[in-house]
Amino acid sequence: MEHKICPACKNENNSSNTLCDKCEFPFEGTEKEKSIHIGRFIGDKGIIFDAEDALKKSQYLLFLAAGLYTLPVIINFSFLLNDPFALAFNGLIIITFIVCSLFIKKSPLTFLILPLVLLLAVYTINFIVDPNTLVQGILFKVLIISSLIYSIYNFVVSEKFKRKFNLK
Repeated sequence: MEHKICPACKNENNSSNTLCDKCEFPFEGTEKEKSIHIGRFIGDKGIIFDAEDALKKSQYLLFLAAGLYTLPVIINFSFLLNDPFALAFNGLIIITFIVCSLFIKKSPLTFLILPLVLLLAVYTINFIVDPNTLVQGILFKVLIISSLIYSIYNFVVSEKFKRKFNLK
């Protein structure tokens, strides 16, 4: 049995197929239909590049967040020595952000969700203790949380696309 390779998704198909099994490329369509399909496929494939770009930006943001959490620790170090719990807690946050940013490309979902959950927990605890902390640094909070959520969304959509079309 002969096979033909789809020009859009590069997957192997039975030679008797009129449509690609994976992306529904019209093997027997007009040149215009084939061109439109390939154009759409290439456009849809852009989600992979979007996900990689969002991942890179999240990595930089996590490094930035680690730096921004480090500054108050350095400035208030003598005060924090009297409160070892606060020092250890801030150290844990800083280390978590650095580790997540270093390993984000190895296991993106894990290292995107971990800092997101940590940040949401810290912001919630801070809000319970002092409601005024919710609006302090609101732009940074919105920026980093939305960036992590956007990266998670793009990664999940990108992985679905890759699985659907057997892309690596």
